[in-house]
Amino acid sequence: MTTPRADRTGPSLIGRIARNLALWLLVGAVLFIAWQRDLLRVPQAIIDPASQAAFEQWIDEDEERRIAFQQFEGLLRQNGVADVVPAWQLARIDRFYADRCDLPVWRLPPRELWPNIVPALELVRDHVKPAMGDVAVQSSWRTPELNECARGAARSRHLGFEALDLRLVTPRADLEGLYRELCAMHAEAGPQSRMGLGAYYKPGETGFNRGGRFHIDAAGYRSWGPSYRASSSPCR
Repeated sequence: MTTPRADRTGPSLIGRIARNLALWLLVGAVLFIAWQRDLLRVPQAIIDPASQAAFEQWIDEDEERRIAFQQFEGLLRQNGVADVVPAWQLARIDRFYADRCDLPVWRLPPRELWPNIVPALELVRDHVKPAMGDVAVQSSWRTPELNECARGAARSRHLGFEALDLRLVTPRADLEGLYRELCAMHAEAGPQSRMGLGAYYKPGETGFNRGGRFHIDAAGYRSWGPSYRASSSPCR
């Protein structure tokens, strides 16, 4: 009489299956928790690369960079211009040209250039904001490679961190009225202000500079328009 062989589907095989099932359940639980936590974060892909959130990510990447920015904020406070515009906007270079030229949006200017922006900020504090309201910085310092790619002037005031490209925080649909008020503000400030005003307005061209961008520096009393020449200034 033949003795029956042991049943291979007995307790040992069932135990292995149970252990493997428990392991997969544990792995699945860990992955599910990680997935849930990711849902609570703002995905990198949907953060505006020129936004404050993007700036904070950039500044958090390097402790020395964060310390340098805190020192820059200290210089602004010492000169009474810390609250003119959000300081983080002064580290933003021209978004349009940064994209077109494949350059970083965020750059903190060299330390030796930091004091150069103070006179322009004083003009914004004393003249621009009282007449026009709150403004946002679109561009301030321009790196040499960005200036070359953007075909900027060889002696652009942006290269020395002396100029600001601005727009109103509250957009204006009436661009003609906007630039009329900018020109009136410039005239009232007068030659003693040494204000340079870039007023980029083309009458009748509604698609040109719809955001109402304009330039301010303290390098001399003058104005210019879309051709970057005085003859194209709407203030003439």
